[in-house]
Amino acid sequence: MDISKIINRGINVILKPKQIFNEIKTEQTTLQNLIIYLAVFALPGLIGYIIGYGVVGITYSYRFAYLSYKVGIGHAVGFGIFYYIMTIIGVIAFGYVVNFLAPNFKSKQNLIQAMKLVVFTATPALLAGIFNIFPPLGLLVILGAIYSLYLLYIGIPVLMETPNDQHIIYLIISIVVYIVIVFIISWITSSLMWAALGGYPGSVTILPPY
Repeated sequence: MDISKIINRGINVILKPKQIFNEIKTEQTTLQNLIIYLAVFALPGLIGYIIGYGVVGITYSYRFAYLSYKVGIGHAVGFGIFYYIMTIIGVIAFGYVVNFLAPNFKSKQNLIQAMKLVVFTATPALLAGIFNIFPPLGLLVILGAIYSLYLLYIGIPVLMETPNDQHIIYLIISIVVYIVIVFIISWITSSLMWAALGGYPGSVTILPPY
């Protein structure tokens, strides 16, 4: 796939989602192409993770105190790449789940359509990952995720052919499932990170972020 076309598609998904969802419904594509799209738009999150943890440093609360730390750049790159890969896997897993759930909500079961839905609706959330470079910008990451949920709301009836009376419940169940997937990915990534650093908060050496 042409990278410029991928970027243009992502911009259009954000700016005019209703039009784009109707276009991609009949568009022929492969799972490989959708993974490439994900890999491109997950890059800002990788950059944000590496800079946030390895260069700027992050702040967290522990036992009524706020502690700041940053990890070595090598660790930050390693954790960032792992989180990058897990993010892509998480979105793909979500696509399988959305497709599996479809018949329960009188929707058309079609794996590629489900993958189109979750991959393209993930665009703003993936792009917002760049704001992890600076903790006070964390709210923008949340806003990106909220906009992705809005895109999911728009896309479900188009790509999964969900009837109006099943639309909202399908959306809610899908969101709950994705929250579980995100929690699992975050838990695995966090566990590996703290294990590599020598333990959980309170037992690791906290490095000054500046």
